[in-house]
Amino acid sequence: MEELDRIAAIFPDLRWSQARRITEGWDHVVVLLDDARVFRFPLEAPYADGLGREIEVLDHLAEYLADRFTPRAGKRSGDRATDRAADGLVGPLPVRIPRYDRVALDGSFAGYPIVPGRALTPQLLATLPAAQRETLIAQLAEFLSALHTAPIAGTPLERVPPSYLAEDQQEIREGVAAHLSAVLTPGELAEVEDILADVDELLAADLPAVFIHNDVYSRHLLWDEAAGRLGIIDFSDMCLGDPAVDFAELHEYGEAFVRAVYERYTGPKDPGFLDRAWTYQRWVGVYMLTDHFEVGKTTWSVARETFDRCRAPRG
Repeated sequence: MEELDRIAAIFPDLRWSQARRITEGWDHVVVLLDDARVFRFPLEAPYADGLGREIEVLDHLAEYLADRFTPRAGKRSGDRATDRAADGLVGPLPVRIPRYDRVALDGSFAGYPIVPGRALTPQLLATLPAAQRETLIAQLAEFLSALHTAPIAGTPLERVPPSYLAEDQQEIREGVAAHLSAVLTPGELAEVEDILADVDELLAADLPAVFIHNDVYSRHLLWDEAAGRLGIIDFSDMCLGDPAVDFAELHEYGEAFVRAVYERYTGPKDPGFLDRAWTYQRWVGVYMLTDHFEVGKTTWSVARETFDRCRAPRG
């Protein structure tokens, strides 16, 4: 495995017994060492160029989240764990994110201790006891609230690019024209055009722009049942955009889940927020169809299932 040779050459002190190469993602090859350490290798220039920024932003976010979730009133010991205990916040911070600690000298790849947990599939969510689901919802809402209210000026978040939605919209229109007329009915094509027109309206609107993860869905949400803690990974598509985007793919779990997170969410809200989240989710359904032909990472059955789910009435 070429990636293992590169890891061994740059980090000769690392030892491992088992390694797995994961290629199902869109933008990176991932190598997992002993189910304990993750190395990510960007596949395309924008992600390779953005790796250093991602590392810097995640370092900043880790400190920002720690400060946010640790009240600072009164005299502090200087030790975060001690101060959290003194404030009645015994235990670690509620949401885990990656923290890179191994970075290749040329910046071409990097690794971090694994964020524990299982991918939060709808099937896993359905099996969780009610108390765990409530805890998970509260943690996700707390995290998104923190993310979407993070100060940008004077921080590494200033380096984060604006939303890519306009460019992605153009690419999807080209993909629709090239591929979908042969596989969709005239009625389905009309629905696709309606979805893209709705997104055009959002692109022309004056919407809030905050720091967003931009890819919050089941593969990037991890639930550690033993610890009762949420993990959120893969910040490589982060940008400054509409906070409703980070609620879009939560529809994978159903409208009730989206509303439950939104009720606990204390970030920027407005009357059209949830409607926009649904529009972005419907757009993802179209994206999945074109991705099947353009990139091939999405099987037709998965793409079609996603599109059909996004065509159905909300709820």
